[in-house]
Amino acid sequence: MTQAPSEPSERGPGFWAWVLGNATSVGACRFSLFLLRLMVGAIFIAHGGQKAFGWLGGKGFEATKQMVTSLQFLGDASLKLPAPEVFAVLLIVGELGGGAGLVLGFATRLAALMTAVVMGVALTSVHYGQGFLETHLQQMLLAASLALLVSGGGWLTVWPGRKREL
Repeated sequence: MTQAPSEPSERGPGFWAWVLGNATSVGACRFSLFLLRLMVGAIFIAHGGQKAFGWLGGKGFEATKQMVTSLQFLGDASLKLPAPEVFAVLLIVGELGGGAGLVLGFATRLAALMTAVVMGVALTSVHYGQGFLETHLQQMLLAASLALLVSGGGWLTVWPGRKREL
């Protein structure tokens, strides 16, 4: 196992170390999280808008309530949600509110938790039993939400929190 040199060279690790993924900077990590946050947030805003207002070809709130009423968890018809209207509102708040929080960088970890819960519920209900290729978008959004939950928002956040050394 090789160890990093005790003193970095004046020029840094070099181009090939960067290309091969062996070197990065704090600024690059923060910018990457910013890009991830914007894209994931925009996707959730679009899907929440479809469910709430019928944006982008969506069917609106009434269809969302009907969809939530018909949900089964883990393929079991006896596992239904009580008060589907309440859960339809929570779904929309999770998608629109979580998406807006991610785009703005406002309470990023809370927003990421909201979107992760939405995707966890989607994978165990609406998409349960579907194969990888049918659910790869939901899995990617869950993974991205969990990454933002763990790491925070990166660059340009409305509520940046305390500064810490990486």
